[in-house]
Amino acid sequence: MSGISVSDELLELYEQVKLRDAHKYILFSLKKQDDAGRTFDWAIDHRADKDTDIGNNKTHWDAMVSSLPEDSAMFVVFDFTFNKADGRLVKKLLLIKWCPDTVHFRVKPVIGATYQTLKDKLTGIAADVQCVDTDDLEYEAIQKLLA
Repeated sequence: MSGISVSDELLELYEQVKLRDAHKYILFSLKKQDDAGRTFDWAIDHRADKDTDIGNNKTHWDAMVSSLPEDSAMFVVFDFTFNKADGRLVKKLLLIKWCPDTVHFRVKPVIGATYQTLKDKLTGIAADVQCVDTDDLEYEAIQKLLA
């Protein structure tokens, strides 16, 4: 099974985050295009405004995590920024697959295959995380992963 191809709009939005710091993070998902749920298309659900203040990174992270739905899958590209103990700035892009257990079992394979397609198309991602609940998105654990 192959995933849904990545739309030009999504690729352009990703490039804006990666190269121009246009957004702190973007939330996007697959939406059913027919009643049978056999065809999907991309939807950009949220674009967070850019913020150059590193001190606000955790605030943006918490806002992003709290906006994830309990009953549907979502993808996130987050521009994660923090200072290491020695003062060096760390700035990395993180790709998140949010697929809670409540997502219908027939949709999960589509989400999984599409996630692999995303990882292949979105060049420059420092790390990726697959999550089923908010415990998988602890800020300190993600920071440690990216350090």
